[in-house]
Amino acid sequence: MIKRLCILVTIFFICGILYSQENAIYHNLELGYSLQYPNDWEIEEDTENETISIFKYSQTSLIQTHIQISVARWEDGNLSEFVKAINLENMKELYADFSIKNTLEEEEKCMYELSYILNEVKVNSIFYFQKENDNIYIFLAMAEDSEDYELEKDTFISIIESIEFQ
Repeated sequence: MIKRLCILVTIFFICGILYSQENAIYHNLELGYSLQYPNDWEIEEDTENETISIFKYSQTSLIQTHIQISVARWEDGNLSEFVKAINLENMKELYADFSIKNTLEEEEKCMYELSYILNEVKVNSIFYFQKENDNIYIFLAMAEDSEDYELEKDTFISIIESIEFQ
């Protein structure tokens, strides 16, 4: 029994090392969060707008695969009121072939998946919102609609789910 337990602990330890080698960690002490992202992705900070962009550089894609994280102060109500105020449905007027579906709705977090044409390229996006105290953390992920999109989507979800608040 103890031998099996030692083997399991060793396996979890090795998996943890491998996982951490595949991911970099971003800390933002000022905005009170950290998250993990793939080591082969790049990060840009815009401190003036309190926004970061994490992207996978590509010379062949017209649309860079990226996720942008920003924080909004929201003391005026709950998360669904915030989402209503930004009105994602208005994007129908801006983009051709626009579709939206709500894929997650909880009291403190929600997610929408969008599809539309941007500069003659079919794009898939994820809008994810999470309320923490009086802040709304906004994740906007975008990638070209391609056969690799499901892999990109999994990466986006992994980054989103890795967020830790201080």
